[in-house]
Amino acid sequence: MSDVYRERALEDLIKAERELRENAERLARDYRALVLELAQRLAGEALEDRRRENPAVPQAWTPAEWRAFWASVSVKASGSWTPRGNGHEALERRMVQLESELAALRGQLEQARMEAAQARRAREDLQKQLEKARTEKAQEAEKPKGEARRPAERILTPEELPALWRKLVEEMRTMIIPSAPERFRVQLNPDEAIRYRRKVLVLYTLAIGGISSRMEIDRVVSVVEGLSERTNSVRRPLDELVQTGLLICETIRMTSPFETGLAVYRLSEDGKALCNLWGWQVVENEWERLMRLHQGAEQEAHTVAVLAFVLHARLRGWDAVILPEVEGAARPDVLVERDGERWYVEVERGDGSRRKWKNLAVLNGGKVALCAANEAGREKLVRDCKAERLEGVATDLRTLSFVGNELRKMFDITPEEPLWVERW
Repeated sequence: MSDVYRERALEDLIKAERELRENAERLARDYRALVLELAQRLAGEALEDRRRENPAVPQAWTPAEWRAFWASVSVKASGSWTPRGNGHEALERRMVQLESELAALRGQLEQARMEAAQARRAREDLQKQLEKARTEKAQEAEKPKGEARRPAERILTPEELPALWRKLVEEMRTMIIPSAPERFRVQLNPDEAIRYRRKVLVLYTLAIGGISSRMEIDRVVSVVEGLSERTNSVRRPLDELVQTGLLICETIRMTSPFETGLAVYRLSEDGKALCNLWGWQVVENEWERLMRLHQGAEQEAHTVAVLAFVLHARLRGWDAVILPEVEGAARPDVLVERDGERWYVEVERGDGSRRKWKNLAVLNGGKVALCAANEAGREKLVRDCKAERLEGVATDLRTLSFVGNELRKMFDITPEEPLWVERW
């Protein structure tokens, strides 16, 4: 229950800060409009002269600039203002009143800023307490459920991850979890604090990192939370985001020369709207990029092969970029890098073409980098390249994914394992 009270206290602080800021801004707008109206009525010609010199006038004027303007003009009767009785005296009284009210407004704004700063500090302190409480509660709650945990020595650190995963982990470990907008409270269910936090982490991974495969999302969020990748503590929030319409999920498959598939995700329109409300700059994720630039929907098997190769490269500690932008005739599927080694890679399920290998070699300094579907396909591609006297590296998805006829468990693959099966 203490977590619920802390959550409510945090939400009340945020709401009070927002209302105070909105009231101050609304009052400032009203006074600015009133001063502008008086200027148009009493010194319209002078104001227009200033506006012709600078179109931004007078919207950007400060109180000091307004005071200088009134001091520089002589208020006279004109077609836009007809004094009645001692109109000048009434105007002066009105100006004194306005200045007094503006001074009071400045005081209110300064007070609002101070209160907002105090609220932010209180919110940050409360957030730290909540993070600690959530971690302790998660550790206690998950033990009785018998969830499989990796041995301590197998929990990866950010330093062991490729650049994209490491960047996401470091950002999410220090981020303040945003509150659920009222429009999305039902879909996010923030009352379940720990699960809500992990939903936010999943959405951040997709929106900012552009990651699309379930296994990659699982690994990144698990490292952030210090959890085993075999636990449902990440899988359940991910499934709920699909059920509530914030994510779209599909299982895409390759059936030849062997059968495999990947669960891939992208943000729905609601999901993108939510991330924009949180101030996140949503990027195109890797599944979306393949569908847009590489006939990903029509060539589903090839899409699976590219995403699977990228997954295996990152599991082994390589940085990977799908459909990198290059100059020239080559159109490589992937760019991988690690420890100064850099390869543009063609993921090929068929035979490919000699022209394709020559174009690829131009990008790799005279060498090729290939990923075939299975051992036989790899051997055929390597023979073709050797016939063209092209050196290079090669691997295949079946060797990366299986030990004998047994499918490997992804969480057992470490950065110490090689990506390339052969070099020549």
